[in-house]
Amino acid sequence: MLPYAYNSVLLCMPAEPPRGVCSRAFVEGGTHNANFDGVCFYPKWSLPGYAALFKHPNDDLNYCYYLIPCGKPGYCGDVKESDLAKLHNDAITKDPFISAALGPNAKLERMRAASLRLGSQGLKTSYDDHLLIIGDAAGHIDPLTGEGIHTAMMGGHAAAETLLDMRKSGDFSKASCALYQRRWIAAFGHDFPMSTKFAELIYRYPILMDAVASEVQRRGDSFMAKWAEIMTCMQPKTYFFRPDVALQLGWAITREVIEQKVFGKADKYQLKA
Repeated sequence: MLPYAYNSVLLCMPAEPPRGVCSRAFVEGGTHNANFDGVCFYPKWSLPGYAALFKHPNDDLNYCYYLIPCGKPGYCGDVKESDLAKLHNDAITKDPFISAALGPNAKLERMRAASLRLGSQGLKTSYDDHLLIIGDAAGHIDPLTGEGIHTAMMGGHAAAETLLDMRKSGDFSKASCALYQRRWIAAFGHDFPMSTKFAELIYRYPILMDAVASEVQRRGDSFMAKWAEIMTCMQPKTYFFRPDVALQLGWAITREVIEQKVFGKADKYQLKA
């Protein structure tokens, strides 16, 4: 049984290493200036990647920086995975918004980093005989956001349903395990190609993120909540194409283009010297 299981794992081994990467550092509660629960920051120099600050119940902050594969081979937009440490550390003191949220007295732990396999990149299959691969191991990470918690939960649910079916039939063969992959693709995997396309769009046209940010400020929490649902895979990216949403975003983009290109709206997102 063990040699056979080992061979099954080898068959599902990815054909290439992960191409995304993220950092993490905890910030001690009471030492920072953050008066919010969570914020994502999209610096143009690392698009489609982003940084994030999320507050824990004890007032500790989780500071992360995500680099999303995009553009030329081996690149995450205009930067490489090897640039992560510099981007993470520079933002602490030079990013106008992150540095303001952290403040001059923030106590940060040393940066840690991990690879991200987004959109099942490099994996031909997530199953074999007596084998189901779930969550980060299967690359169930959204190619637009680097988020994987909600997709891991949905993938776990698909795996549980498949296991129950196989237990009932007594058939744990590769053919039976294939049902798991069909289920997770139907639940969220079908969205991965579109997420990849959106990442390319954001990288090539940063004004799209400016327009969304302006629209969030204009429309408030209800729009932000819906945006969050899409970005965490609770809603598919096709939601953007609903007439009511597409028209709203179209006006937001048009407004932002006019404000920037015609009226010279200032770009406030510049690194400090």
